[in-house]
Amino acid sequence: MDYISEVFSNMSMGFQLMADPIILLYCFAGVVLGAFIGALPGLGPSCGIAILLPATYGMDPTSGIIMLCGIYYGAMYGGSITAILINVPGDAASVCTTLDGYPMARRGEGGKALGMSAFSSFIAGTIGTIMFMFLAPFIAKYALTFGASEFFALMLLGLTSVAGMAGKSLSKAFLAALMGLFISVIGLDLITGQQRFVFGNVNLYSGIDFIPLAMGVFGMTELMLTSKADEIHIDVDKATLKIRNLFPNKKEWKICMPHIMSGTFLGFGLGMIPGNGATVASFLAYDLAKRTSHRGKEFGTGCIEGVAAPEAANNSAVSGALIPMLTLGVPGSAATAVLMGALMMMNVTPGPFLFSDHPETAWGLIASMYIGNIIMVVLACVCLGLFVKILNVKPHTLNAVVLAFILIGAYTLQNSMFTVGLTVFFSVLGYFMKKLGIPAAPMVLALVLGALTESSLRRALIIADSNFLNMLSRPITAVILVLVVLMAFSAPLKNLFLNRKNKNAVHS
Repeated sequence: MDYISEVFSNMSMGFQLMADPIILLYCFAGVVLGAFIGALPGLGPSCGIAILLPATYGMDPTSGIIMLCGIYYGAMYGGSITAILINVPGDAASVCTTLDGYPMARRGEGGKALGMSAFSSFIAGTIGTIMFMFLAPFIAKYALTFGASEFFALMLLGLTSVAGMAGKSLSKAFLAALMGLFISVIGLDLITGQQRFVFGNVNLYSGIDFIPLAMGVFGMTELMLTSKADEIHIDVDKATLKIRNLFPNKKEWKICMPHIMSGTFLGFGLGMIPGNGATVASFLAYDLAKRTSHRGKEFGTGCIEGVAAPEAANNSAVSGALIPMLTLGVPGSAATAVLMGALMMMNVTPGPFLFSDHPETAWGLIASMYIGNIIMVVLACVCLGLFVKILNVKPHTLNAVVLAFILIGAYTLQNSMFTVGLTVFFSVLGYFMKKLGIPAAPMVLALVLGALTESSLRRALIIADSNFLNMLSRPITAVILVLVVLMAFSAPLKNLFLNRKNKNAVHS
């Protein structure tokens, strides 16, 4: 009871912070911008957060992280707009939404599909936030007992999520991670102060910030790839976008609620595991809904529960993914890696001490998630027609605005053209990586975690008298390292199993 009363007491502090009109405005702006960015094919949460990072310069940490998190869960919903209306998912997590959402739109039920997407996202987001509210401080309190060796093991656990971001090629993901680790050691040694790979350039003494890398490989690279894209034109019957057509009827609610709930809990649980995230959650939730629905054979032809389940999963995964990042300092996805880097840029270190050292930031963020979900569902009902009009803007015009924002943000980071040059360099690197099928997310993740991993390892070895076995003698460290080994080998073993299964299917 003491723990529950403490949680509610802290939540009241969070809502008091959210009563500030300025912070409320930042939350609103984040959700609106996130929904718009999420709807644009190829952008999505991680890219949106990276592009809009410069907007948080000069903000206090609470306002900044509330706005960036608003972009995060706003983008998760935004991806469903084009997925349903034109069969083009804004992000990988919205791919499953196209399977039944677009067929619904083609038969004149696009408004209902968009409405179910919004309401299932709202329900899942709210339940996910409630679970986040009770779990996060508990995990943070337990993690306060962690020493340098435990933090090193946790950083390794975060790095193993590279396997979950690998896509088709695990080796290419590890190559990207190695590139990120190399970039993380550029600059002055954190302990001895020795110069590393600076080549006499004073601009490199403080290392390479993750912001030029993130804006380059996520933002400018996408602009380069979409510069020749065809113009998107969305032609939708205005009647389907009226508010009354967005609300599912009682029968549809009865059909969808079990799938919304299963998708919510599945998404939250998978979101907490580094490397899984919203994409895996949405696919598994869709598959589960298809298996358990009484009309599973009709999935893919426009079943409304085929929209509800994946949308619930990918939105609750947002709450789940924030738990390891905020309480343990372990980002499990590209978006949370960028968020973690943003917090560190604001001199707030995510981890067990966040809830004790910066309670206003932690609890203000949780309160903003409740309010952000309300803003999102109202936005979906009222402004859907406006979103459709915005999405009809010519790509060249939109790209020019985004490019200007990126370059201005890169310059204002250190008031130096050097960071602009770095951003351009990383955009070219990201372009070739994209062409070669090398994922960028592992590189960003490795850059964010690289310095923390190195400093934790070296401090742990100093404490253990340079004896690695002494580190392993700590029970929590040993348990986490076992998880590291299991996660590191789970992806290649899974691929091996699937390859054998496919070969057997071909032979049979």
